[in-house]
Amino acid sequence: MKTNVLILFLLGWAGMVFGQEEFKKHYIIPSYPIYDYTLKKEVIVKYDQLSESEKKELIKDYEIGTKIKLIQKENISGKEVDVVREVDVNEDFFKTLTKTQTVDVKLEGITNAMVAASKDRLIVNPFLSRYNKDTVYFYKLENRRTIRLKTRSWTVNGITVPFKYRFKGKNGLKEDFSTGINGNLFVGYSIGKTAYLYQKEVGIRENTWKVTGGILLGASSVKLNKTNTDLSDSPILDDSEFTKGLGSIAIGFTYSYNSINLGAFLGFDYAIGQDAEIWNHNKKPWLGIGFGYKIF
Repeated sequence: MKTNVLILFLLGWAGMVFGQEEFKKHYIIPSYPIYDYTLKKEVIVKYDQLSESEKKELIKDYEIGTKIKLIQKENISGKEVDVVREVDVNEDFFKTLTKTQTVDVKLEGITNAMVAASKDRLIVNPFLSRYNKDTVYFYKLENRRTIRLKTRSWTVNGITVPFKYRFKGKNGLKEDFSTGINGNLFVGYSIGKTAYLYQKEVGIRENTWKVTGGILLGASSVKLNKTNTDLSDSPILDDSEFTKGLGSIAIGFTYSYNSINLGAFLGFDYAIGQDAEIWNHNKKPWLGIGFGYKIF
């Protein structure tokens, strides 16, 4: 048995193919800093609210007593147009100036958010009405540093499990190692993490890993003969063979790292068709293990 399980594991690495889709994927944003990364937002500060040093920095390119031309947008006859106006540089003009500042944000833990990488920022958009929907939250990324966020999602996989180990059973049922083409649908819930590594002038590299637990439903076929029906009350006695359909149901899990996938399943096959129940392993448990690469 141990030898067959080992063979199953090794051969399975060549056998499982994943076509993967994720639904309702969301990110979890904690209330505490992540690896010294703190959630931030930008706010607009009026001139009068700035410190003296900030005021000097803001107006350093303006000279009192001069005139400058400003392009302003105005609505004329229902259309937004650019209007050039000449204004005097004085204290009243300075009071119209504003400065955009980045400040730290302390929010309650966000369990449902969308995330997107943009330049040197990781943009966070919560699905929560209690936060201002127009506010943009983000993590300011640093060169050659990684930030990791937990993820949750529903996952649907198209999987083939071509290698199955069938266990020993009562009444002399022998263990069996079978191969064959089959189609299966694996539906499960995924828990994982996504890591974002920022490299200046290069961009953001994203790596995702997750574990998915769920249910597998599938279909395949089996050839019935005198060898695999000998424990039945009505076994096949001659050298003839009959092909019967199989319906499969299993529970299992997969581990995914980017496009690489490894999965294990424990399930049962149900023979379909007239006299299909004479198959020795009908409704008996099997173990399938495989490895695959997500091409699409």
